Amino acid sequence: MTVDSYSIPAESKKLLHDELVNNKLHNSAPKEIREAAKYIHYTGSRLPVVPINWRFAESVAAVKGYYGAMLNVLLKKKYGIPYQSISINTDHAQLFFMSIMLPTIDPYGEKITTNLTVNPELFEKYFPSCDIHDSMGPHVPAFDRACTNIYKTQDGRFYHLHLSMNHRPTQEALRVERDDEAKDIPSASRKYQERVSEWDALALDELINEKYRQAGTVCLTIEEYFASSHGKANAHVGLFEVHHIVNEKQKAGWWTPVEGKTTPSRPLFGLKVLEFTRAVASPIMGKELAEYGASVLRITSPKVADITVLNVEMGWGKWNAHLELTKEEDRDQLRALIQESDVVIDGYRPGAMEKWGFGKDDILALFENKDRGIVYARLNSYGWYGPWAHRSGWQHIADANTGIAWEFGRSMGLDEPVSPPFPNADFCTGVGGSIGILQALVQKAEFGGSFVIDVALNYFAQWLIRSCGVYPPGVWDMLWAKYDRAVSRSTDNMNVLLPRFMQMVKEKGTVVLNPEFFEDREDKAIGVPIRTIKPVLSFTDCLVKPGYNVGTRANGVDKARWPKDLLTEVVV
Repeated sequence: MTVDSYSIPAESKKLLHDELVNNKLHNSAPKEIREAAKYIHYTGSRLPVVPINWRFAESVAAVKGYYGAMLNVLLKKKYGIPYQSISINTDHAQLFFMSIMLPTIDPYGEKITTNLTVNPELFEKYFPSCDIHDSMGPHVPAFDRACTNIYKTQDGRFYHLHLSMNHRPTQEALRVERDDEAKDIPSASRKYQERVSEWDALALDELINEKYRQAGTVCLTIEEYFASSHGKANAHVGLFEVHHIVNEKQKAGWWTPVEGKTTPSRPLFGLKVLEFTRAVASPIMGKELAEYGASVLRITSPKVADITVLNVEMGWGKWNAHLELTKEEDRDQLRALIQESDVVIDGYRPGAMEKWGFGKDDILALFENKDRGIVYARLNSYGWYGPWAHRSGWQHIADANTGIAWEFGRSMGLDEPVSPPFPNADFCTGVGGSIGILQALVQKAEFGGSFVIDVALNYFAQWLIRSCGVYPPGVWDMLWAKYDRAVSRSTDNMNVLLPRFMQMVKEKGTVVLNPEFFEDREDKAIGVPIRTIKPVLSFTDCLVKPGYNVGTRANGVDKARWPKDLLTEVVV
């Protein structure tokens, strides 16, 4: 395909129909999805502007379209209305995976951004830090931030370390000598490289993952990943996998409606979603549901590290309450909350919630003798089959593990892996999980029982590789040349790449930063508005109205209970 014939909207539509709706790996979807997807329409610029060889624009537009199609199925089955015409502007859709970098708090007053190198004290007035290990943020020494990076091993391979919200275990594992004189990531990386170069890749992988339980992976090529026992074990999964847990006691039906509120305009109103989540992908699941009326309660803890800057975008439509699961009374309170919920989302590493009695089997058991089931969605990094399923991970780890990082490096003429900037995989994985939840709600209404949705960062990575792919050579060459063939290196971590690529887009990709894609959204929880991107799906007839029941907020603001009035701004 040539530059003259290439079209992002056309390719997005093709991906939606050929690689999602009609993908045999998604054959558990309701049969109506094929007809519902015909009502998804794409507009936008013909050529890409984000200087990455992978087709991020097309992937996010297609996955968002799949969400719209599944929501259409729910609208028709639950409310008996015709499928709604939904428009997706692919320029707008690309802002979705940039959205954590774009908000402005109090846009007519203090104009506080999520760039915490500028006046972090103003930001923390609204969103106090939860960085209990002093591992994140602009105040953290460059040496500690360099703990997340790609380094070359003794046997000539590359290994991706990750600080995992606490840099100390990885530093202890490597016995790396501190360098507090280092002022930037390149200079701070030298001590890590010295230590990593003393290890063979597989031995280091065992040390980091199995002994120290930190995130890390050998940087595999695509061919190596799919040839591995782990790649083979997960190859049969699409974006997600839905499991029906049959139980004749659990009758078919929807969630409990709220009179006058649970309507086609807010189709998920009354749905109670309980979140155990951190970072990006798992909170996106709840946020996607909240956008159409669901009430979401996110459980956090003052003793568990969290990336507070993400709350600005991830927290819309959610209450946020502290519980400490080391306390028996708090565990009892959480069990009670679960039993009032319709959906539970678990985004912690495999085994973390099981330790406290809140794993998949524990939650299913709470509903075993009830007349209604539960929808339980869980996310991990590597996928739920194979030898690495128990490991922790993040988007950078998934990109390095599956070969995406290697292909980005090669696209710039390098013989080394480079992490693609922007959390596209995080965002698309989260949307995929929310699609699985919508599918489960539709099928639970028809068949009863409970449902388990398995989601993984590697699942999206697999789909990106096998179904979406990279730009044709001519298109990539045109795109790369537009940015003067800029080259990033394996030791450029996200602290380096995100600001660099965001600046590139601001200078030469302004079509995606159209002010029409932004809105000033009221946030009663913090007392000032926030300027952020509008919802990506646009309903042509305006019958369905995306938005959020409550504003975003800091951790621990609310009491850990479901309020009687689901429009309550702060639960006290």
